[in-house]
Amino acid sequence: MKKVSIVGSGNVGANAAFFVAEMAAAHVNLVDVEEGRARGKALDLMEAAPIRRYRTFMTGSDDMASLAGSEIVVLAAGKIREPGQDRTAHFQVNKAIVEQISAAIVEHCPGALLVVATEPVDAMVKLAVQQTGIPREKVMGIGGVLDSTRMASFVAERLSISPRDVDAMVIGSHTHKMVPLRHYTRVSGIEVASLMDEAVLGQVLVDTREAGSVIVDLAKQANAFYAPSSAIAQVIEAMAIDTKKILPLSVLLQGEYGMEDVALSVPCKLGADGVEQIIELDLNEETRMAFQASAEPIRDLV
Repeated sequence: MKKVSIVGSGNVGANAAFFVAEMAAAHVNLVDVEEGRARGKALDLMEAAPIRRYRTFMTGSDDMASLAGSEIVVLAAGKIREPGQDRTAHFQVNKAIVEQISAAIVEHCPGALLVVATEPVDAMVKLAVQQTGIPREKVMGIGGVLDSTRMASFVAERLSISPRDVDAMVIGSHTHKMVPLRHYTRVSGIEVASLMDEAVLGQVLVDTREAGSVIVDLAKQANAFYAPSSAIAQVIEAMAIDTKKILPLSVLLQGEYGMEDVALSVPCKLGADGVEQIIELDLNEETRMAFQASAEPIRDLV
């Protein structure tokens, strides 16, 4: 079974570790710079194993050297954007953290696949590729997976159906300019536009774009973590078990969709070697323009 290291053992990292254990996808090593934090959470998670029936092991460390032997590394560390904080200032703070983690990856596990959850995720995907020198196909962000699962949940809620029957697709940047694809969103194969009227579908798209902010406002928490952790676990499972699953992942584009040198979420076939194929959808002119415009907030940061 493969070794996955999750750097950052806050709510996102710890819950991702739990979901990976539940999936029996990989052994998990939690890493955190705060002494004892990762080890404590790993111990707590392993004490749940007899009840939850994990078949995986969980360890924790405050030493980056523990990354050695990891086939997959998750970047889940970073500061949460404070209310009113300038996006550029937030980027600079987390940029320094990702640079430090990237250096540790180069030193201890240069061949690992990287899953980026640190915000702003699209900008951090590009930064991780630059800092590690790892091929772009092995570095991916969870933005599109997270946005798509949120859209699917809103569709299921509006139609009063099982969320398991909904497949949604959101591409572009993990910002307010994300691009939900209604024509590629289906319920048991049925196009969603056939099941709900335009006004309701339009509200679903609005809810998808605002989901993260609404959770923070309602829960009075710094950020969401159950859905992001689930997105991380789904990406890990696809690579650890080589499922060849198609997921919307943030990857550094080099000509795909007419975009250069910017990381955006697009459908990708994901397997043991990372992104095995970037799938270029046939977008109409309106959607293509929206996709290109979604890159603007990311280009402004980087």
